[in-house]
Amino acid sequence: MPTNAASGSWCTINLIRPAADSTQRTTTPCEEYQRKTSTDPTTGAIQETVTIESQDASPFEISFHIKPTTYSSIHQAATNSNKPQSAKNNNLQSLAHDDYVIDVYLDGIGVGSTTIHKSDPFPDSIDKIVIGQSLCRLLQFAPVNLVDPDDHQNSDDNDNICEDKKVIMSLGTIQFDVTRCVAVLEQSRPFTNEDGIQTTNQMNFSERFKKACLATTAGLGQPQVNQLYPETEWRATNADPKPFLQFIFRYKPRAILESEGKITPTVQEVAAKTEQGNKIKTDIEKNKNKNRMKNEHADQKSGQKEDRKPKMIDLTRSDKNENQKPKIIDLTGSDKPMDKNSNFIDLTGSDISD
Repeated sequence: MPTNAASGSWCTINLIRPAADSTQRTTTPCEEYQRKTSTDPTTGAIQETVTIESQDASPFEISFHIKPTTYSSIHQAATNSNKPQSAKNNNLQSLAHDDYVIDVYLDGIGVGSTTIHKSDPFPDSIDKIVIGQSLCRLLQFAPVNLVDPDDHQNSDDNDNICEDKKVIMSLGTIQFDVTRCVAVLEQSRPFTNEDGIQTTNQMNFSERFKKACLATTAGLGQPQVNQLYPETEWRATNADPKPFLQFIFRYKPRAILESEGKITPTVQEVAAKTEQGNKIKTDIEKNKNKNRMKNEHADQKSGQKEDRKPKMIDLTRSDKNENQKPKIIDLTGSDKPMDKNSNFIDLTGSDISD
């Protein structure tokens, strides 16, 4: 999981597997690759980025552990680098505890936020966005909707092809921003049960956009009943203008990760492909054997027919006298006398006596 080294705070994404019992479920962490830490040149926020394997259609949750001392730890890490260990220990004891507001972006679209008070237990997780007093929408991966712009016809306003460059460029990302704030406990505000959030799994994208050909989107599922709704909740006030920490997940299906060379097929996959290849070879050999057997069978039938001698017409008339020698006409013009008893016909006239 991407972890901030200075503070020890982390964030990860788990796939949710519903169980037969609707009250139970299992979670599986997404496979992670290519972790890196960087700094946003504009805001100065620390960015923990990782590539994960997504699924074509699966609900997921964002699990996180943001310690109350995260902000202080990050900002004191640089100043403590040149200090002796005793001074570092004193600073650790004096780290301030802060409240935070978390903003979640799916493919560049802000879908919701939550406020963490310094006294809240951690780690915590987000698997749904509350959209009404009794409604919510689950976080989920879904196949991307690709259309041909030349053939596509809009049925309504929600059926348009997305042309928002920010959304298109953000396809394939899940972003988790952490901003320092002051949390205030308030009565939960009433909802009107109206959901105005349109996520990328509800949008159409042109086949011509290379970025839109990632096969998967991260969005929100259809509204469903939300049985748990708190009477009070923390509200963020006096929030900093920019986040100081960001966890960024770049998600792609396994097939694309393999094609890009970022991951290698597992042993099971290689074995399956080998088995499939062997099966194909076996089928080919079977077909060859079948063809050979057919040919041999055909040859046998043909041989049986050849054993029956065909009726032949003898144009030499040799069937009258099998012992009679065939007559040969000498066209050589030879002047050698021919044997009277010869069966050759002399056309030269040499056998006529003077």
